[in-house]
Amino acid sequence: MAISPASKSIQSSTATIKVSLRDRWWWAPLALLFKGVIRIRHWIYDIGLKRSKKGALPAIVLGNITVGGTGKTPHVMALLQALSESNPNRRWAILSRGYGRSTKGYLEVDKEGSPEEFGDEPLELARKFPKVQVSVSEDRLAGIQAIHDQGHADAVILDDGFQHRRLSPAYSIVLVDATQPVDRDYFLPRGRLRDLNERLQAAQAIIITRCPDALTKGDLRLWRHRLHMKSDQLLLHSGTMVEGLRDLRTKRYAGWPRKCIAVSGIAHPTQFEASLARNCKVTRHFSYSDHHIFKPEEVEEWRTALAGDAMAEAIITTEKDAARLRSMSLPEDLKVLVMGMQVKWWDEDALHALLTSIDKQVEASAPVSDI
Repeated sequence: MAISPASKSIQSSTATIKVSLRDRWWWAPLALLFKGVIRIRHWIYDIGLKRSKKGALPAIVLGNITVGGTGKTPHVMALLQALSESNPNRRWAILSRGYGRSTKGYLEVDKEGSPEEFGDEPLELARKFPKVQVSVSEDRLAGIQAIHDQGHADAVILDDGFQHRRLSPAYSIVLVDATQPVDRDYFLPRGRLRDLNERLQAAQAIIITRCPDALTKGDLRLWRHRLHMKSDQLLLHSGTMVEGLRDLRTKRYAGWPRKCIAVSGIAHPTQFEASLARNCKVTRHFSYSDHHIFKPEEVEEWRTALAGDAMAEAIITTEKDAARLRSMSLPEDLKVLVMGMQVKWWDEDALHALLTSIDKQVEASAPVSDI
């Protein structure tokens, strides 16, 4: 049977994407129970037994329907940069739940603070954008109200929050990892899904992340079909590229060593290692769970490994992990470099359409002044 050119194109462009799909079938009964609870929760909101409310400021939500990293925080950074450049007069704030923090309630993130107080991702955002107000609050409506009352922002970007049905956002963007096929995944704890696949249709835009190359029109049509997207939903796709290395302490740019030891506590350590391997040889990788709190004895283990490897010149970690490491007292002789990554938008026209669409919705949702 002949294969169409479009099909060949799809096969060739997706061949380099390593698909990761786990099926822990023994958890199937609990997965069905969890799915039922989620479905009932959405039904309660859909029929109006509970009501969603608009925030005090227009809210742009970036979220996903799976657990694990789809790249929300890097995309918050990339989107904020693009929105600020397209409309320099609009003041943005960032609101996060602050996953992993030991505190409660609404807090403004101090870039000199600790992950225990604010969470590692909000801290990373505050250090990346020192002129933007970054806050944490488990109650998104209360958090947006607090940002509004301070009068420092015109609109808010939420790092996660797609499942927070109490909030009716001005615009929703869902990220789908190209290496994790949500249309063939299972609910927790059997798989990675934490929300219904049909909830993708509640978003105004979907971004396919971790694409190693630009997708063809045929690829994009296939994704629209797989995700059951509506005709008026925007579809974008993005990849990541290495920004370079910086010294953890001085934050100055550093050259690539010939060999290194990798340290990470993220959702996708293999992708981090693959990015490193394109620039230097990784002799060992200390990999921990996502949001792992590093311990002094673990740091000592890295130090011993670095001293025992005559060829390895430095420890290299991620920006997310660096937020946790900076709050520790590291040995002076331990050379730690941080690998920066940035989002690569593969379709500038689609990005422009997204920025225009967001701008219109923010204008329409902006609070009316009493003056």
